This record gives sequence, structure tokens and C-alpha cells, in this order.
Amino acid sequence: MVSIVLFMQMFAQAAFSAGDPVRGKQLATQCFACHGVDGNSPSPVNPKIGGQHEQYLLLALKAYVDGTRPNSLMSGAVLDKSEQELEDMAAYFAAQKAVTAPDQKESAKKSEPPGGPGGPGMAMRFNYGERDAEFISMLARVRDYEQHRQLDLSADLCRAPEDMPVDRDLDNDGLADRYDAAPTSAGEFVADRNQDGYYEICNIQQLAAIATLGTADGARTTLSFEDRRNRSYQLMTDLDAAGIEFEPIGNCGPTGNCMRTMGQFGYAGVFDGRGHVIRNLSISAPERGGVGLFGVLGASGIVMHLSLENARVAGRAGVGAIVGSNFGTLYFCSASGETSGMMAIGGLVGGSGGLVYRGYYSGRVNARQAGGGLVGDMTGAVFSSETSIEISGIRGIGGLVGLNTFGSVLDSHAAGTVKGSNDIGGLVGVNTDAKVRNSFAAVRVLGDSTNIGGLVGFNSQSIVRNGYATGDVSGVDAVGGLVGRNKGIVANGYATGMVSGSGKAGAVVGVIVEGDVIGTYDPESSQLVNLTGESTGWAPNELPASKPLQYFCDSNGNGFIDPAERVTKNYIWSFGGPQELPQIQCSDRG
Repeated sequence: MVSIVLFMQMFAQAAFSAGDPVRGKQLATQCFACHGVDGNSPSPVNPKIGGQHEQYLLLALKAYVDGTRPNSLMSGAVLDKSEQELEDMAAYFAAQKAVTAPDQKESAKKSEPPGGPGGPGMAMRFNYGERDAEFISMLARVRDYEQHRQLDLSADLCRAPEDMPVDRDLDNDGLADRYDAAPTSAGEFVADRNQDGYYEICNIQQLAAIATLGTADGARTTLSFEDRRNRSYQLMTDLDAAGIEFEPIGNCGPTGNCMRTMGQFGYAGVFDGRGHVIRNLSISAPERGGVGLFGVLGASGIVMHLSLENARVAGRAGVGAIVGSNFGTLYFCSASGETSGMMAIGGLVGGSGGLVYRGYYSGRVNARQAGGGLVGDMTGAVFSSETSIEISGIRGIGGLVGLNTFGSVLDSHAAGTVKGSNDIGGLVGVNTDAKVRNSFAAVRVLGDSTNIGGLVGFNSQSIVRNGYATGDVSGVDAVGGLVGRNKGIVANGYATGMVSGSGKAGAVVGVIVEGDVIGTYDPESSQLVNLTGESTGWAPNELPASKPLQYFCDSNGNGFIDPAERVTKNYIWSFGGPQELPQIQCSDRG
């Protein structure tokens, strides 16, 4: 139906500005992982757009921008493009030759330009080193905050007049005096009594007031939301949010579209939970994007040492228990409960362009597309994190991350059950122009269509290095114990689960389109318990002289393998004793 409408619009609009295919190719590079360099996708899940009519492609791209064609991956790729840039992209793909039959695969490959180490189409267009350095810098910043915070805080910082009437509000700011640290001032609601730069949050009403102060009917405040969202706070006690209609802290701005506003209207300070727990948080905003305790976390925002228990959070897009849309840093945060929505739905974080370090989620996640046990849709990084989940959706569903584009998953693992249709993985659903390293999944993966993997569903122009999967995997086509469909690099790993599919299936990789599969093992071809560090080369007796990040854990998280870390006990792989499977041990450190 959408296609018919688009064609009708195409003929109704005879005149349009012609696009430039040369400029369009530069703009379309981020599309190549899914759609191929020539628009002829390596996966049947993605449409073949090479050779399509230019105006049809332009109208389709515009539909992703305005939301009439909802798709998390496509919208994120084109939302920041001007109309001329969309025309250029449409012109490029329209100029390509359509390849429709399987026997034309070789001619399609010849039309691609020379690629990088992985072969045609495998050029590293993204500066991973620069991006990784950014994440390491974010981690260093939050560790600096942690190092300089006060360790012991007096309970007197939260002294409260319990005998005040619950409904009295002398300053008329919408926060009852019993919960207000400044009951006679409409310009304040919390206090920094020890002058450490962090305002004390002493009750759930104060926490809610960060977003809602002065917004109730007839209420007023001289303390703007801009001021409140830029402050730093520390949680002084465990809180119970039962019965509170909680408004997310930080939002997507007037447009309601976080993909356009990014973190501009997000929480921008430091929120230190100090190891406390918030229980029974409930948010229901089915038409909203950026939904969580923090709806949007800005680039300078940090949420640290905070736990949620029995959280129930629902929204449309960008939904997570702690953060809906993340552009900042989550550090040692955990949550349990249930999250649900359409796109970019995660247990802890919905959509993330920032960093999640030492995150944990236990519970259920329900998403239509781009759903992950920890993060739904990611261009950022997840380090040293884990999940224990039950997650279901349709496309781009993973036990840890649903959609990983330009992102990095390091030293992490998932357990539980993942159900979906296309691009379903025990750890990551779709891995495009991205990295998964030193990570594993003990997840039962149930797919009813294509690209189903025990670790990664669809790996395109990406790297999966040092990983394993132990769960059973079932699907229809391109079903693999480790990776469902590969057009990238898969190196150093194994799979032990039963693999079943009515189409193409493999014990390790279901379908290899291009790229390399190196140093992988499965129970059918190898006695896995007899593998050694020397025989695999993963943990050799003689310390390797080069590429240390491929062999050793980065225990201190500084992005390098220091001399003290280049020791056998710090190898990524541990081979244990006789009859024990090799295990990745980096996630237990740092």
C-alpha cells in the first residue's frame, strides 16, 4: 500500500531537482552495510534499491524522515539530511544496476570498488580509534567524579519537618512543604547543605520535581527547568515511586523527536545514586519518544551508582528503564522490570549514542524493532555489561543490543531467551559498521525467518572477535550457532547450541556473503573441551608481540594494554582444566 501511494505521488510531482550521484555516494556510505554498495543488499531482509526510480527512492527517504514509514534504522540514517542530500542519495542508488537473480551475485560483486581487509565492500569508513578514544574519555570523566565525591554523608542532610500538613504549599511551587527543602521560596526545592556541589534528593517528590516543579495548575516557580536539568544531584536514601505519575527527567524538546534535537533538552548534570534503589517506577507514554526515569540524558550528563527495581516503563520510541535516549554516560547502573514500545526499546537504555559501563538489566523487553536486553538502538558503546532477559520483537532484536550501528560492545554477555522474526541474535540483532569483542551469550534464540544467530543475527561490514554462544538457535534461513548471516569478520570463537533451520544453516555461521570466518569451532568438527590456548592461538604459551588488544583484557579500561596487563593470567580467554570449555574472562574485571 505504501509503495502504491509513493508511485501515485511520483507521477503527481513531475518536476523535482535532479540529484548528484557522486555526492550521493559519499552521503550513502552508512547505508552500504545493509543495502550494499550498489544497492543490492547482501541480506533478503533488506530491500534491493539499486536501479529503482530516482523519484520513488526520494519519496521513500522523505517518508522515513517524516515518520510515515516508521523504521528505527532508516530514520536515524536520514533525519539530519537536507532535501538536496536526500535527492543526491536517491540519484546514486538509482544509477546502480539492479541485481535480482541469485546467479547474478558474481557480476554484482565485480561492480563494487576495492574494499578493506575483509574484501569488497569492507572498507573501514568509520574511525573506530577516534570513537573508542571518545568513550574512554567519557569513562575517565565519570571516574574522576567518583574519585572526588564525598564518601560519607550525614543523615542530617535530609532533615524534614514530618509534622507539616501533606497538602500545604506556602510558596505555591507545586511541591508540598513536607517534601520541599525550601518551603518558603518558589525559587528552590532542594538543598546542598554540605556544599559539595550536589543537591540532596531526599524523597520521591523531590526527584519528580526536577521535571515538574511549577508545572501544576496554578503553581509557579522562578527556578527554570533549564536550571534544574543542568544541576547535579545525589540520592540520599532508597525511594518508592509507587503511586507517582512520574514525568521523565529530560525530553526531546518541542518537536518531540530526539533524533533531531539529540541531547539538547536532556538532563546535563551528574546524578549520583550512591548505591540506592528506586522501586516501583511506573511510566506510560505510548505516543512519546524519550521515555525513562531520565527521558533524555544529554552529552554532559552522567547517571551513576543507581538501581531500579520493579520498573514498568512504556513509550513509543527511545524507551529504557533508566534512560530513554542517551547521549551521556551510565556508570554502574542496574534495573529490573519490564519495558515496551515500538522502536529503540531497551531494558536499561532505549537509544544510545553515549556510553553504558557496568550496566545490568533483568526482566522483560517488548519491542517491534531495534529491541535489546540492555540497549535497543545504539551508535555508542556498551562495556562490561550483562543481562538476564526475556525479549521479543520482530526485527533487530538482541539479548544485549538490538541494533548496533558504528557502536562497540566490549566485555559483555547476555542470558535468557530472545524471540523474533528477522535479524535476531543472542547478544546483538544487527551489527553494522560496528564491533563486538570479548563477549558471549547463553541465550535461547527463536526466530521465525531470516538472519538468526546465537551471538549476532546479521553481521555486516563489522567485526566479531573473541566470542561464543551456548544457546540453541532456530529459524528459517541464514541460521547460525554464532552468526546468522556474515558480511564481515568473525574471528576466534565457538558455538555449542543445537542449530535448526529449514533453509541455510550452520553450526557456527549460517550464510557467508563475504568477509572472513577465522579460528572458529563447533562440537561437530572439534572436541571443544580439548582446545588449548596454544592450539587455538588465543592464549599462546609465548606472549604475543603485537596486537595486544586481541589477546589481553584491558583491565583498567584506559583503551590500551599496559605492560602490567601483558601477562598470561590476563588473557581474554581462560582454558581452565580438563573437560572445561574455553571462557572469556574480561567481563569479570575492571
